[in-house]
Order: sequence, then C-alpha cells, then structure tokens
Amino acid sequence: MKQTVNPPLNPSLNNSPDAKTLLRAASNSARRENNGLTLIGIIQTLCTIIFAAVIALLINDAVYLQQDAWRQLHWWGLLAAVLCIKALLPLVQAQLADSASIKARNALRSAAMEHCQQHHIKLFPDFTAAELSSLISTEIDSTRDYFAEFMPQQRLAMLAPVLILLACCSISWLVPLILALTAPMVPLFMMIVGHKAADASQRNLIQLNRLGNLLADRIKGLNALQLARTTDQEQQKLYEQSEAYRHSTMQVLRLAFLSGTLLEFFSAISVALVAVYLGLLFLGKYHIGSWSGEVTLGDGIFLLMLAPEFYLPLRRLGPLYHARADAMSVAEHLLRLFSKKDSQSQRTPQLQPHLQTRSDAHAVLPKQIDSITLQNLQTGRNAVNIGQPLNLTLRTGQSLLLKGPSGAGKSTLLDTLAGFIPATAGETLINGQPTTLLNNAQWQGRIGYMAQQPELLFDSIRNNLCLGRDFSDAQLLAALTRVQADILVRALPGQLDYQISDSGGYLSGGQAQRIALARVFLHQPDLLLLDEPTANLDDETADLFLTSLRQFTQLGGIVIMASHRTRDQTLFQQTITLHSSEGALYEK
Repeated sequence: MKQTVNPPLNPSLNNSPDAKTLLRAASNSARRENNGLTLIGIIQTLCTIIFAAVIALLINDAVYLQQDAWRQLHWWGLLAAVLCIKALLPLVQAQLADSASIKARNALRSAAMEHCQQHHIKLFPDFTAAELSSLISTEIDSTRDYFAEFMPQQRLAMLAPVLILLACCSISWLVPLILALTAPMVPLFMMIVGHKAADASQRNLIQLNRLGNLLADRIKGLNALQLARTTDQEQQKLYEQSEAYRHSTMQVLRLAFLSGTLLEFFSAISVALVAVYLGLLFLGKYHIGSWSGEVTLGDGIFLLMLAPEFYLPLRRLGPLYHARADAMSVAEHLLRLFSKKDSQSQRTPQLQPHLQTRSDAHAVLPKQIDSITLQNLQTGRNAVNIGQPLNLTLRTGQSLLLKGPSGAGKSTLLDTLAGFIPATAGETLINGQPTTLLNNAQWQGRIGYMAQQPELLFDSIRNNLCLGRDFSDAQLLAALTRVQADILVRALPGQLDYQISDSGGYLSGGQAQRIALARVFLHQPDLLLLDEPTANLDDETADLFLTSLRQFTQLGGIVIMASHRTRDQTLFQQTITLHSSEGALYEK
C-alpha cells in the first residue's frame, strides 16, 4: 500500500517564537498584494497633497490676488483627474486587501491542518474537537480585518504622515513641528487601550471555546440527557455560558469604541493647534514659523487642509486596533496548538536517545512485514511508565491477546504500537530492523487500528468505509460480510448510502463497532491492532468475528487484540496478562 508523505510544515509559521512573528510570517505569503497596497496608499496620499495644493492655489488667486486662474480649465481637469483616481483606487485596494487576507488566512489554516494531520488529534489532550474546529474555522476567519485592513493601514500610518510632513515643510517649519510633537500622543493612547482590548479579546476567545465545548458535549449526550430528564437544567447552563460570551463580546466592543474616541479627541486638538497658529499669524500677532517670513492665504489653506490628513491614517488605524487584538489572541491560540507536538514526544530525546541517533529509524519499511519484535519496550503516558518492559516476537500468521484489568496498560501498548504515543524505553524491530513508530506515516499506512470507541464520520456508510479511497460495492459488502454486518446494511434505507452520525449515531453500539471493524478489514493492513472489538457484540457475533480474525492470520496477517472476554483466549497463539497493581507481566 502506497503512503503519501505529507509535505513539511512551513517552518516560519510552525516554529514562530511569538504571536507577532507568526502573523508577520503569514502576511509574507501575500507579499505581492501587500506591496501593491502600500503603493496604492502612497498614490492616495500624493493625490491628497496635489488636490490640497490646487485648491489652495485657486482660492489664493481668486480671493487674495484677484486673478482669474480659477477660470482656466486645465486646473479643473487636474482636480477631476485626481478625484477620479482617488475614487477608483479604493476599488483596487479592496480587491488586493481581500486577496492578501485570503492568502494569509489560508497559510495559517494550512499550517494548523498539517500540524493536526502529522501529530494526530490524540496527541492533543488539551484540544477538544470543538476547540480545534472553532480555531481552524471561526477564529482564523476572524483575522480577516487584521490582514485586509490593519496591516495595510499600519504601513500607511507610517508612510503617509512622512509625505505630508515633507509637503508642509515646503512652506513652514513650525506646522510640521506641531504635527510631529502631537503625533506620538495618538499611538501612545492607542497602545494603552489596545493592551486592554487584547486582554478582553483573549477572555472573549476563552468564553467562545467554553461555549463551543459545552454545546458539542451536550449535543453528543443529548439522548442521555433526555432519558435523565435534565434537558431544562442543561439548557439553563447553555444560556448562562452564552450570556457570559455576550458580556465579554460587549466589553471588547466598548474598548474598541473608547479607542476610536481617544483618537478623534487628540487629532481634533492637534488640528486646532494648527488652526490657532495660522489664525494668530494672519492677525499679525507674530511672524514666526515660515521659511520666508510671510505666509499667504494659499499657504495657510494648504497647511490647514493637510493637518487633518496627517492624522487620518492614525485615526483609521485606531478602530482597527481591536482587529489586531483579535488576531494576536488567535495567534496565541495557534502557538499553543503548534507547541503541542505531543508533550511526550518532546521528551523523546531524553527517554529514547538511542532512537534519535539511528540513521535507519525512519527507513523505508519492507514490502512484506514478516515479524515485529519488542525489545524491552516500556510504555507509558506523560513520562510515567505503565507496567513492565515487554519482550516478544510476532511473525506473520500469529496473533496475540492482551488481557488484564482496566488501567493495566493494554490501550497504552496499542497506542504505542500504532505510533500515537512514544515508548519511554526500548526498541521496536520490524523484520529485525529498529524502527521508530511514532508519527511514522509509512507504518501507520500499513496497520489497521480500532479504539474502544468506534471513530465514525457524520456521513454515509460507504464514505465511512472508503475514507477517500475507491472501492467497489462488492469489496465493501465483502468486508461487511466478514464482520457479520452485510445483512444489517442491506436492511437499511439506502444501504451503503445510509447516513450515520459520528460515534455511530442512528446505529447501536455493536452495529457501529462492526462498521468500524469492516473498515479495518477493507483496507487490508499487515497488522491489526484491536482494542476491545468484541465488547459491544453478542457471543454469536463475537465468535464469528474471531473466526474472521483467524482467516486474516491464515492469509499472513498479524493480530494484536486487547479483550476482557475469557473465551477469546483459545483462538490466540499467545496471551499476555498485564497487572496494574504490581505492573507485572505474565506470558503464557
């Protein structure tokens, strides 16, 4: 069976040291669009300066110099051209901004999806399905305003004031000085309010995740709640959590409005200072601030028109600062996901140094797996050993039964052999060659694994069996027959196209388990790892299933199964009993 190896994660995203670096790296995926947005912003600022200069010239000639320059059509043609350019540029700007935002969000989403695919959901005990779904969809989509509006406006807020200061310096040195001294007040208060908004946004995301987790959990157990007649109480809990989320959302909005109010206040004061200076200058109270010692009416109009334009980029940036706070919160959430490279596997260099130095640890697996050998293999979770080291060898056509009470380590051993968690010590040899199983895509493509709870999709039985591969109806029914589920499926409306929910909803526990078992047989693995596959089956169906396992081993397969049923022991060539009390291991 060919196994497609996933491309490596984008290291600039996956290994970002902080949220700011992560967002910057995502933004770099749309560098061409960002450069275009910066160029458009510069052109818009130049158009504003030209528009102000022409208006000031015409008013000065008409009112102060009593000339007829305003009657000349080329000036009006220039104004019309500038206005048309200023009207068309936002359309191009909006398209580029959307394109940049889509690319950046796709980069974040791809990194998150690839990370989950490579490290598996089971390696994230701190991340529930609802939280991951919210992060990959809703939360990453909420960064749209950050990449589409905040990032371009941030660059423009640095470039546009510089261009306006240079234009003002051509007439006066005092007005640019006033603008330069008052400008830091705007970002200063914006940062103060922004930190509060970031904290509020982080709390808002926490409330959203809590609401999502609560809702997903209650929907999953809706039948049990209805039987227990506690739906009213749970409905009240959902209402209270939704109210907490509403209050946290309103707090974020209040801080956003406060930020905008502060920006408008300080920019209005700064523009007023320029207006007062020009007014007293024209009244003859003083004659300072200009290079030539004289400021004409046109010069004053030009300076007064550019003063509010100097603060406009900063004022536009203010309302978008909450978008930055939201994006930083999402980035922190993504960093927490990226840091979950399996806390156990992060300790692997200390626990398994010999495996880290072997050049053949991830060597290509042989076409035929003839044997699997465990040499002093110690299993455990979170660096805590479970049981004693294992030493055994299984060859093609052999089967092994794991027995023992709950908590003895049967599921942990199966998860270790499946490559979901690392062994804390020892080696695994495939055909006599040491092989690292953890996150080994080749290995996981050669095995069949079924946990205690069947993992099914909210989809048709056909798609649950195929999992993206192509199989004929005859192959599907043959696999169902091996687990005594063909009669069940033929009796359902739509048969193979019958829709089921995740965890086998609309089917009984035994029926869902048989569908999951049929999927295991369908993909023809070399090794079967089964965790209590007969737990929800009646004795007759369980015996028929075990007969199918025997046929599987007779065809050259290897089976390792955990079970509590005493009657299963006779069908296996080897039996190992794990004891949780002393951690002892007994082999018969």
